[in-house]
Amino acid sequence: MKSSKRGWKESEEMLLMEIVQSYMDKGLSKKAAFEEVSAKINRTPATCSHHYYANRNKLSISSKPSDINLEDCIHFLNDRTRKQKTLLEENKILKKEKHELLLVQKRLKERYSKLSEQQKKLRQLMSIIKEAENYSECTSKKPTIH
Repeated sequence: MKSSKRGWKESEEMLLMEIVQSYMDKGLSKKAAFEEVSAKINRTPATCSHHYYANRNKLSISSKPSDINLEDCIHFLNDRTRKQKTLLEENKILKKEKHELLLVQKRLKERYSKLSEQQKKLRQLMSIIKEAENYSECTSKKPTIH
């Protein structure tokens, strides 16, 4: 099998870093990012992963010249803090909802159990009634003498 060893273009490296960073910012896996990049630049996900980890310090997006200032950093950190608080509040709400749903589930299981027991008793009663009907029919059919 012939291996194809071609160099990385700067545009491919930047695309790799941007997509990986984008996935990380969204809380998605790097593996998925490598798969997306590989499809765009016609390389395997493993090649993208290897290149990323081998060169991530050199390729770091933050190594590009940027116009980020202290105000931008403060805004970013405040935004992250707000998002963190929102996530914590949402987590608390979801835990409460889960607890309430577990209580409802417990009540439904109890009700199901009671209804199943009632159904069992009703089936027994129906069986007794059918036996009584059969007995009644048998006793009412007396032979007639002419």
